[in-house]
Parts: sequence; structure tokens; C-alpha cells
Amino acid sequence: MIGITGLARSGKDTLAKNLAQVIEKDLGCKVKIFSFAYPLRSQIESFLQQFYHLSAFTEDEEEKKIIRPLLVAHGEQMKQKFGKDIWLKQLLGEIYEDLRYKEFFPIISDVRFDFEAKSLKEEGAKIIHISRIGNKPPNEIEAINDPKVKEISDLNHSWPSYDPDKMNECGIHADILWQMLKDDEEWKKIYI
Repeated sequence: MIGITGLARSGKDTLAKNLAQVIEKDLGCKVKIFSFAYPLRSQIESFLQQFYHLSAFTEDEEEKKIIRPLLVAHGEQMKQKFGKDIWLKQLLGEIYEDLRYKEFFPIISDVRFDFEAKSLKEEGAKIIHISRIGNKPPNEIEAINDPKVKEISDLNHSWPSYDPDKMNECGIHADILWQMLKDDEEWKKIYI
């Protein structure tokens, strides 16, 4: 299992997709990408559609600026009401339930908090912190938590902003990061 962490808009999803391709080719197994934010987004999708005429799953930069505070607020309020690990328990439950029925290599594309990273590491995961050069925290929560998660990550990697027509260069980064993780002897005993 690999968890990817970094600020919003740092390229976590892009790295996850590229790592999935590299791992599938290298190990000959399926890779499934998971997200802490997926259930959160699903929960407020109808609210955003009704009142903002926006999707919680938008990829549009300007729309994300509008909905991000709402997503963060909902996520934080759910943690206050049900415990800080509500999203972690839900995600791990989904991963292990899916693994009962099919084999795959899990990647979590949006690790944002140190307790999430620590728990994933206890499950045997490796954590990659990705940062995009010049990217700034979009809110106080990320400004506070990103350095904490970066500190406990297994790999820290920076990359530039890529133009859409040069995204194949992201695959080169993913391949290098995978080789670094794959060569870790302790991890190899668990997963490969």
C-alpha cells in the first residue's frame, strides 16, 4: 500500500495515476486508487449541486476554490462529532473489504494528516510526500498539517508544474519513486 500526501494541487492524483501504471506494468497486478475525500465529497454532492450548481468532484480550478472551504468544514465537523479517525476507519474498511474479493495493490491519493499517515504506516504502507514547486497551502489546516505529514513520510519529492501536453514526464517521476520504494528490503518482505 502506498499513501500520497501533499498540499492541495500538488499533484497527488496525478502521481497516483502514474504510479498505478508503473506498478501494474512492473508487478503484473491490478492497482486500485482510494481517496479519503471520496465519501466526504459524495455526502455533500447534492448540497453543492442544489445551492451552488457545482459538483464536489469538479476538476475546474475556480470551482475548487469555491467548494474547498465547504469540503474542509464538513470533513472537520464530522471528525469532531464522530472522532478524528472517521475517514480513516471508513477508508481502511473499504480497502480490506475489497481485498476479500479480489487482489490488488492499494494507493491512497490524499493523505492529509499525520495520524492518517502513521496509521497507514502501521498497516505496512509507505508514504510519499509530493510538493509542486511554488504551490502554497490553500488554508490554515493544510499549512499546519502538511509539514507534520512530510516529516513522517518515507519519501519526499518535489516536481514542477507541468503543462498538460508534457504530463508524460510525471510518469518518469512515478517510475523513479516506485524503484526507490520497491528496493526497500523491509517493505519487499510484506508486499512483493
